[in-house]
Amino acid sequence: MLVIVRKDQSKIVMGLLSYSPDLADIAAVQREYDWYQSDDSRDILLWRDEDTHHFTALLGVARAYNSIVIRHIVFSPEVLHRQKKVLGKQIYEALKAQYPDKVVMGSITTQKYVTTWQNES
Repeated sequence: MLVIVRKDQSKIVMGLLSYSPDLADIAAVQREYDWYQSDDSRDILLWRDEDTHHFTALLGVARAYNSIVIRHIVFSPEVLHRQKKVLGKQIYEALKAQYPDKVVMGSITTQKYVTTWQNES
């Protein structure tokens, strides 16, 4: 299930963001979190596993015109490599349902994943 982050979930978000290879240290993670929180056109979304109720993935998205741009995709370590493709497709479908009037697209770094998910749909 895809949920928009609440203010009281900052530790969960920071923990998942810390697994992002492009955020080198805690200061970078904090800056990224603050960047998302500083503008209403940006959201951090968490994927909650329906069986374990753990948050297993994070998406950082920005709304621009008629699109949703996925800026970050981060999976928790409990998601095995072979599970990421299936989980990614589920997240993509949930994102399309959450923003039905928007075109879902990726950034330069995430577009390859979005294209894979689109082709699987």
